[in-house]
Amino acid sequence: MSPWVRLLRRGCVAAAALAVLAWALPGFGIVFVGGWSMAPALTPGDLILYRRAPCDARERDIVLVAPRGAGAFIHRVVAVQLDGSLRTKGDANGTSDPEAAGEDELAGVVVLGVPSGKLLHALVSGVRWCYNHVPIANTRR
Repeated sequence: MSPWVRLLRRGCVAAAALAVLAWALPGFGIVFVGGWSMAPALTPGDLILYRRAPCDARERDIVLVAPRGAGAFIHRVVAVQLDGSLRTKGDANGTSDPEAAGEDELAGVVVLGVPSGKLLHALVSGVRWCYNHVPIANTRR
């Protein structure tokens, strides 16, 4: 069995198990990573299981932040300030985020990540390989 098929199978099983776990356990949620700011730890398409707020976030935790009037994002906590707000930064970003995230903006703390972004890459690579190497039968008569 080729490595990308094995990776696809493992990823599907892990994603399904994670979805069932998030559904069965109250206080947890799942979300897909949408950008590259946390690379290489998280890449677009990765599936994340997070513990919903209210929860304690510490330095080095990866958190889901949902600021008022803006889209949610996943970044790492670089400092917890005295007022309880969080200084966050994407692993791939050069500087920390311009504004601290307040306690009311914390949506959750990441518990587990499934590297489905790598799975999607392997799947696309396999489809491209098949497209370029596997002949398609002529259906004309």
